[in-house]
Amino acid sequence: MTTPLPAYAELCCLSNFSFLQGASHPEELVARAKALGYSALAITDECSMAGVVRAHVAAKEQGLPLVIGSRFEVQDGEHGPFGLVLLATTRAGYGHLCQFITTLRRRATKGTYRLARHEIDGAALAECLAIAMPARRATQAACDSVARWLLQHFIGRCWLGVVQRRAIDDELHLHRLRESGRLCAVPLVAMGDVRLHRRSRKPLHDVLTATRIGQPLTECGFALADSGEQHLRSRLALSQRFAPELLA
Repeated sequence: MTTPLPAYAELCCLSNFSFLQGASHPEELVARAKALGYSALAITDECSMAGVVRAHVAAKEQGLPLVIGSRFEVQDGEHGPFGLVLLATTRAGYGHLCQFITTLRRRATKGTYRLARHEIDGAALAECLAIAMPARRATQAACDSVARWLLQHFIGRCWLGVVQRRAIDDELHLHRLRESGRLCAVPLVAMGDVRLHRRSRKPLHDVLTATRIGQPLTECGFALADSGEQHLRSRLALSQRFAPELLA
């Protein structure tokens, strides 16, 4: 008997409106997610809502549910940075998220933002869901700290995001997140941290990275993405990379 493919909604996806980070148009991402049979797609440009309008138009045409959110890089002096995705669940949540983005942009130079962990107030982001993604190099103590912080500020609406890229440390990273999840009763969820609608866009993403850091492509080294796994993957590939409870 054939096992059915799992349902999947991608919850972290940067379009090319995340300047020099995403390598695909919002319309391409939506069309690809629809073709792959995704249940929904979240467009989460970095500290921005810039890609949402085109994604919304495309999602209506494709008949694909669209989740609106944003991704942030959060600085934590003690344990190092981690990724944070905030997803609006209502119109009020969308307003809170937009206000949060505006505040961050206004207090930094144009085109940048700064965000420290202590500056995030869960109450001010009511009706938004929070997914934290500890860095690959994060220690167990750092992962535990992020999980405790999530529980303190976003209790009942928080997850630890698991990104699997066929890297040698995938299992170690997953083990650390599972330990933190058990310690703090924070559930885990599968994410792609997507930058490309298809793997074939990886060369373009490399060029964008070289432009962003101001280095020749041949000298970028580890600054380049280590693989093309940050694309919208088939549900079969996802079922092979993630345990069922993470996809659920």
